[in-house]
Amino acid sequence: MKISQEAVTDAVVIKSYGDGFLLIQSTDQPHQRITHNCILTPEGIFDALDLNRFDGNISDTQIEKIKSFKADVVILVKDDGLTSHSTNFTHVFAQYGISLEIMSLGAACRTYNLLLNEGRKPILLVNFKS
Repeated sequence: MKISQEAVTDAVVIKSYGDGFLLIQSTDQPHQRITHNCILTPEGIFDALDLNRFDGNISDTQIEKIKSFKADVVILVKDDGLTSHSTNFTHVFAQYGISLEIMSLGAACRTYNLLLNEGRKPILLVNFKS
């Protein structure tokens, strides 16, 4: 699916997405195809947290990394929908004062761009299936 950003911004925006990829772009930069797990912020792409092994405990290092982005909304990309495993994420993040939303890739990409348009700061925790 192709999506586009209407507002002019210097943030990293998602231009399109599909099964196992994101196509992103920032001002005066060529499109970049992302196929690996990552943290996508308006400022750039960062190493992913290892959320595949998450068992309800999250390290202080992981929490501090997420908090360091000072996001308005943290979106976890989970194409398998809401499971008991993924709802544990929501509860644990809430204990640290972090608002976490869990969405499919498509919904997460559209929401990310919409929040950017509103002047907010979202981040995506992208976890492509291995």
